[in-house]
Amino acid sequence: MTTSEMALPTPLGLVHLKWREGDLIELHLGPFAPGEVPPMLPPAPVPHQQLVADLLAYFQGQAVDFGFAVPAQLGTPFQQRVWQALIQIPRGRCATYGGLARSLALPPNSARAVGLACGANPLPILIPCHRVVSATGDLTGFSAGLPWKRALLELEGVPLCNDQVLSFSLV
Repeated sequence: MTTSEMALPTPLGLVHLKWREGDLIELHLGPFAPGEVPPMLPPAPVPHQQLVADLLAYFQGQAVDFGFAVPAQLGTPFQQRVWQALIQIPRGRCATYGGLARSLALPPNSARAVGLACGANPLPILIPCHRVVSATGDLTGFSAGLPWKRALLELEGVPLCNDQVLSFSLV
């Protein structure tokens, strides 16, 4: 099995990317380090240059359509279903865990299961789990930590006050 990895410097910290057999299998957000001067890295392998260019544009505040589909080999069928729904949340908008559960026609009280699927997401940003908040709009849970979640939402233009989203849609 062929794997390749790279660390992408961004204005918020390093983003680690890992591919297996040409498929992206992991996007890990490194330590949150806004303003740190990142090291220069060699260019990405040719098959991945567009994704890297898109990520760099995203971190410069540009609206990017990653045109991303969740790789079939990642996650359980339930996680896949939640992750596909996350991809549908538009940039600059947020949904609640409960609203997402309702939109997937899950049983009542499934918000926690949706939250667990978000937490298992191996490709944050591409599968935008940072766009999901509590029923009150509070920023809760994010695999890379709340500073990353806050920064990503601010980068996308989501209005925040005291770690609470001021306006969100009940997907």
